[in-house]
Amino acid sequence: MQVPLALHTSQAVFEFQEIVRRHGLTPVEWLESIDFLSDRCILGHVMYPAGHSWVNFAGDDLAILAKHKASVAHAAWVFARRGVAMESFPAYLGAGVNVCLATDTSPQSMIEAMRWSTVVGKIMIRQTELSTAADAFNAATLNAAKMLHRDDLGRISTGAMADLLFWDASSMFMVPLRDPIKNIVFNATSQDLREVMVDGAWVMREGQVLNVDERAVSEALQKAGERVWSSVNPEVAESADELSPQTFPDFE
Repeated sequence: MQVPLALHTSQAVFEFQEIVRRHGLTPVEWLESIDFLSDRCILGHVMYPAGHSWVNFAGDDLAILAKHKASVAHAAWVFARRGVAMESFPAYLGAGVNVCLATDTSPQSMIEAMRWSTVVGKIMIRQTELSTAADAFNAATLNAAKMLHRDDLGRISTGAMADLLFWDASSMFMVPLRDPIKNIVFNATSQDLREVMVDGAWVMREGQVLNVDERAVSEALQKAGERVWSSVNPEVAESADELSPQTFPDFE
């Protein structure tokens, strides 16, 4: 079937354990057993493959993913902020897995996705020369294009779409500048992105998104959040504040 297939898998320890209980296989092994895996398959997270220290289960899920050329969408920040980490970003790449980057939650920042994937990767592998800025940058660009089977994306080359980003190389976050890619991955903020072109058309000029009311979008997002907070399942918690307590009590 030549259509993309997206699925979250190996996202939580309880999920891993439940699939093992039901089938005697890891989630990745089970997906292989039902012929789900292919180069059209996009797997969200895959944080807990066989061999992860939190599941303590033998197997080689990464080799299975590489064999079927399935892609992994890695959202480092949403897990790292809860003390959870992939073991590890460079290990997946080294096994031949096509790892792409995802944001998953607020903030929707590919800069932060690159930064957290490479930094957490270094911490987990304990080797500073691995999990490089190039690895993160390629995961956000070339690997994503490969996942989509789009040779015209993720690169600047003849025949590719004119998708271009222009950065302020003189900002306080981008200087001193010697290696632009490292500066973008490790130092840049969204304010350093000044111009954006998509398929030859400008969508951002001088730091302003064109044809979109950013304030209206942010207000709509705030209302959406408040709507969700007011609809917490009472079987889980009585309120959003019980489910996720405020950092500090109200100031009096």
